[in-house]
Amino acid sequence: MTRNDYLTNPTVKDFIEWLSGNLDNTTIRHQYLNRQSKTLWYCDSLADAYSVYQWQHPAIERLQVPAGKTAVSNDVALSALKADLQKALALAPAVNDGACCQAAIDVMIWGGVQSNNVAWLNMNLRGLAATLSATRDAIDAGVTDVPILQAKDLRFNAGMTKVYSLVCKDFVIYDSRVAAALGWGVVMYCKVRQLKTVPETLAFPWAPAKETGKHFVKSRNPSEGKLRFPRLKAGSHHAEWNMKASWILSSVVAHPNAAASAFLANDGTNVDPLRRLEAALFMIGYDLWNHPEEGQGSTQQFEPDLSWIDCCTPTRRKPFRYKLTDEGFSVEGGPYFPVGVVNKTLGNLQRTFGIQPFPLANKADDVRNGDSAEGIGTAYHHATNGRGNIPDTSKLAAILEDLGVFTVNHSTKLWALNADLLATNVDGQPDIAPVILRTMDEDTIS
Repeated sequence: MTRNDYLTNPTVKDFIEWLSGNLDNTTIRHQYLNRQSKTLWYCDSLADAYSVYQWQHPAIERLQVPAGKTAVSNDVALSALKADLQKALALAPAVNDGACCQAAIDVMIWGGVQSNNVAWLNMNLRGLAATLSATRDAIDAGVTDVPILQAKDLRFNAGMTKVYSLVCKDFVIYDSRVAAALGWGVVMYCKVRQLKTVPETLAFPWAPAKETGKHFVKSRNPSEGKLRFPRLKAGSHHAEWNMKASWILSSVVAHPNAAASAFLANDGTNVDPLRRLEAALFMIGYDLWNHPEEGQGSTQQFEPDLSWIDCCTPTRRKPFRYKLTDEGFSVEGGPYFPVGVVNKTLGNLQRTFGIQPFPLANKADDVRNGDSAEGIGTAYHHATNGRGNIPDTSKLAAILEDLGVFTVNHSTKLWALNADLLATNVDGQPDIAPVILRTMDEDTIS
């Protein structure tokens, strides 16, 4: 389908007109209980939702971006990441793969979606810039069913939507929160127009929230009665609906109805109107259940996104799977890395190397006999008081790299600590717990 064919569809045109006319009034109002802060969040309109936007993001020291959580601080971060990605894509082929990989990893860290995505970027380093460029060009061409966007190996998920939103023209981030809010708006539209089913052209797929499983789940499924929406699938399905969502939302902010909207107002921040609308939907889509007094969600809605994460060891590329828990990293079939041990390991590395690179250095006999160079293996050995299985650090290193805590130099095969990402606990040790929480759950907007 082409952009023109989609936007000239009568139902799509009518939805754009309806949504563009309801950006600032109380038609689209919402409330929910924020799980982390235990406070009630509410908005009186889409524009109001943007005015209270929050997303806690870490600093990006190499781009001179400070940490923050406001719409403005996030726009500064995204602008820097966008410039960095575009610069990397413009470099000569001999160097742009590494630059693109680092830029994309920083995007994943900004969005809290680094698990599995960082590992994929590092494993697909060769040819990465060409892949990003070709996919970008296909998206910008405005046709959903071209071969590259229909390929079975197309990498398109909650992480890659963030990357492509920075390199494609008028392309929004289509994650579970934006998808939820957009579908919720379609339900409102259907009720107003007295439609008994969701039109095929507006059936925006939804995805479940990331959850820790310790509380009522957040609802991201906008389906209501016979107004049903399909589940989002990674790959071409995600790319197609990301394109359609972008076409609709960019048309909404360009519609004459939106001319006087706060989304287009000159507030001195220079945040793009399309990004503002995306941010408003992101805030609303945190949880579609809007009756805090009745308790959040229900056990029937429990569809946690806590599946095993594919990974592989750094040297021998042995595949394994891991899962994040509140207390540490659980590897399928063992071992288990508790937060305390991980923090002590990171503390040992920080004291020995600071931000300088370090090796794996995990030959068991050499480490135990004191013949090994300092590295991850020796740091873990000391953290476990000599009781840990030293070769297990191959998996620990892979997990920490996947989470963005370790940055890898592809030429030297050495790692370094990502100081931007790590907090410090009461003992002065690096603390992995906030990284785990941010990656597991999205309750970090408070």
